[in-house]
Amino acid sequence: MAHLARSARRLVVLQLLLLAVTSAVFFVYYGGFQAASVWGGGVIAMTHSLLLHWRRSCADRGRALSGTQSLRLLYRTALERFALVVLLFALALGVLKLDPLALIAGFIAGQMALLVNGIYKTE
Repeated sequence: MAHLARSARRLVVLQLLLLAVTSAVFFVYYGGFQAASVWGGGVIAMTHSLLLHWRRSCADRGRALSGTQSLRLLYRTALERFALVVLLFALALGVLKLDPLALIAGFIAGQMALLVNGIYKTE
C-alpha cells in the first residue's frame, strides 16, 4: 500500500510540474484565460489518474478474482474513466466555457505524466 501511495504522490507532483510549464507557455503566448484553461484540462487528467489509482488500490486490497471477474472489472473501470473524462470535458467546455485548445493541451500534459511516471519508475 505504501508503494501505491508513493507512486500516486509522485504522479501528482509530476502532473503539477508539467501543468505549470504548459500553463506558463500559454500565459506568455496567449494570456491568462488560456493559462487557466490549461489547469482545467490538468484537473481532468488528474481526476482521471486518481480514479485509476483508487480502482487499482481497491483491486489490490480485495479478494482474488477469477479471470472473468478481472476482465469484467477492467472493462468497468475503463468505462468509468471514459465517462468521467467526457463528463468533465463537457462541463469545462459547455458550462465553464474554457478555451478548447488550452484545455486539450492541459489534459495532454497531465496524461504525459502517466507515461513519464511509467517510464522512469524506480520500484
